[in-house]
Amino acid sequence: MKVALVVDDEPLVAMMVASALDDAGFSVIEAYDGRHALEILGTTRIDVVVTDYMMPRLNGLDLALEIRARQGRDAIPVVLTSAVPGDVVLRHPGVFAAFFQKPYDLDEVTATLNALLDARA
Repeated sequence: MKVALVVDDEPLVAMMVASALDDAGFSVIEAYDGRHALEILGTTRIDVVVTDYMMPRLNGLDLALEIRARQGRDAIPVVLTSAVPGDVVLRHPGVFAAFFQKPYDLDEVTATLNALLDARA
């Protein structure tokens, strides 16, 4: 089963994304900030991360950079979601596998995650 880590400091948003991914056949784990996500990544096999950008303790960019630092070139894909414009993605090419501006379509997110994981298989 595909395992997705959903990271968002807004519990309702995390729950909505997790529910959509669960309906699409993913096993979903939720974290509420980047530090919590890193703890989970240290103990659990995760196939893909969906993270918000603006969060306390560790933002989505720093989370993605830390994942790359720990896992190297073959790091798991990180998908960024944010209410702010995507210039963070443009300033850091190759860090994120995809970007979705809030509000986003959950079906598009699910399709993108499936495509990313199919490409890695």
